[in-house]
Amino acid sequence: MTHRYVIIGGGAIGMQLAGRLTLAGANALLITRGAQYQALSTAPLHLHHPQGTDQVQIAVANSPEAARLTRNDILVVATKTQDVEQVVTQWAWQPLEGDTSGAPGALAADLPIVILQNGTAAEDIARRRFSQVISVASIVPVSYLEPGHVTSRAAPKNGYFQLGRLTGASLPTDDTLAQIAGDLEAAGFVTRIRDNITARKYEKLLFNATNAVDVFEGTADERRALTAALTAETRAILSAAGVNLDLGAPDVDIAVELGTNRVPAGNTNSAAQRSTWQSFARGKPSEVDYLNGDIVLLARQHGLDAPLNARVQRLLGLAQTLGEAPQTRHIRDVLLKD
Repeated sequence: MTHRYVIIGGGAIGMQLAGRLTLAGANALLITRGAQYQALSTAPLHLHHPQGTDQVQIAVANSPEAARLTRNDILVVATKTQDVEQVVTQWAWQPLEGDTSGAPGALAADLPIVILQNGTAAEDIARRRFSQVISVASIVPVSYLEPGHVTSRAAPKNGYFQLGRLTGASLPTDDTLAQIAGDLEAAGFVTRIRDNITARKYEKLLFNATNAVDVFEGTADERRALTAALTAETRAILSAAGVNLDLGAPDVDIAVELGTNRVPAGNTNSAAQRSTWQSFARGKPSEVDYLNGDIVLLARQHGLDAPLNARVQRLLGLAQTLGEAPQTRHIRDVLLKD
């Protein structure tokens, strides 16, 4: 069976996936809207990377109806976490191949759905409607500020995906997981299937809790201090909550495979900045409530406090409400003692 990947969300990761899968010969459709849809409907996608720029004409659509879903589709949610609820609500009850009977196997909710989001909230949002939920812990160092252009700092590989079933889930099948893993490998992504995918997501959250550091102004020493403090607090909360981060020695050297410190050819701007900074730079909502907010929630569920994560969440929540640009607030505001 030849699957089609329906990638929902025209951000940096969505474009990178659609472009790389298409170049590798896979069947991929990117769902996007607005200026992004207009740009990719009329011109190739530009994939900037350390060796130069690849151009590829990708298939795009701007709605679930236009996607014309079939039983061979695999949905990939490439939006931010705060948009997942809207996505699964909009897509789950779409009929397949015009079958409006609602019988088993006749709706999009019966298709495999791949969850790429940071944090740990998106999987449960999807599981309320979808039975075949594939959880992914990802490292894809890409960014975009201009429609139709995505910039990657990774080389020689394009990113790193760890995917697996959620605890207690009998679906999707091993064949489906293997098919997805194989297609991602062919598209230039280091890919591993994991039995303990939830632990891998928490491992990634330990890193993502420091995404917010990019958004604050400060010296290199202040950035290191805040990064270390956030990491220590996050690790302590995860440990107190019983999360096992002792996952053994890695079976792949990601720093070597991705070469993430390399500057893309002809581009020296936003690629070094992580997703939270990119959201503020574009004036879009950020994932802070599902990154630092995840740690705050976990702490409160266990009768604990996470004051640094809470302060980051509050300050960036306020900054977003006020429409502030990156570097408006200072690291001193986070480290300030009450």
